[in-house]
Amino acid sequence: MSHTHAQNPDARTPAIVRELGMIHERAAKDHQVGEPGLYSRIMVIVDDDIPSEGDTDSCYLTPVAPPQSGQGYYTLAAADGAARPPEISVDEAKLSQKDSEVATLLDAYEWVAEQGLAVAKQSIQVILISNIGPCTGCKARLQIFHRDLLDKAVEVESKVSISVESVYDTPEASRNRTRGKEIATTYGYPNAVQTPYTVSTQQGMYWRYRLPELQ
Repeated sequence: MSHTHAQNPDARTPAIVRELGMIHERAAKDHQVGEPGLYSRIMVIVDDDIPSEGDTDSCYLTPVAPPQSGQGYYTLAAADGAARPPEISVDEAKLSQKDSEVATLLDAYEWVAEQGLAVAKQSIQVILISNIGPCTGCKARLQIFHRDLLDKAVEVESKVSISVESVYDTPEASRNRTRGKEIATTYGYPNAVQTPYTVSTQQGMYWRYRLPELQ
C-alpha cells in the first residue's frame, strides 16, 4: 500500500482525521447503548513517512483495537510483563488491563523493535489515536512504552529520535470518572493542546498531547 511523505507535522493531519473517523465508525454501536467504549490504533511514522492501511515495510498502522482486547506485556497485571509503577494501584491495573491501548502498544512496540529501528534513519513518531483519551492506567502504560522504545534503540545502537503522542477528540481535554464503582481515573490529558483542522471541507478539532522527552 502507498504512504505519504510529510514535510512538516501538519502533513499528518489528514491521516489523523482519517483514523479518528474509522475509530468512531467502530465505536458507533457502543454509542447506541450509552457510554462508548475506547477504541484505539497506533500510527508509526518513520522518517516522515505516514502509513496507510497495509503498510509494514517502512511505516506502520496497528489494527484498530476494540475495548476489552488488551492482553500481554502492558497489562501491568502480568507477572512476566511490564512492572506496575507505584502510583498505579493494583485495582487500577486490573480494571484497565484489557483496555484497547494495551493491545496497540504491544503491537506497535513489536513492529518498531523488529522493523522500524532497522529502517529508520532520522526519526520515529508514534501516535496513539483513540476516540477517548487514555485512562490513568493507560497513560502510565504509554510512558512505559516510550521508555521501552528508547531502551530498544540503545540496545540496537540506533540514534534516531523517538517521540510518542496521544490524539483524541472529546469535548474536553480530560474527564474524571470512576471505574468499577470505586477507582477514580482521568481520561485524557488536562494539558493536551486543542488542535483545529480543515481537511477538504471538513472542519473540526482534536486534542494532542506529546509525552515529555526522556533521557
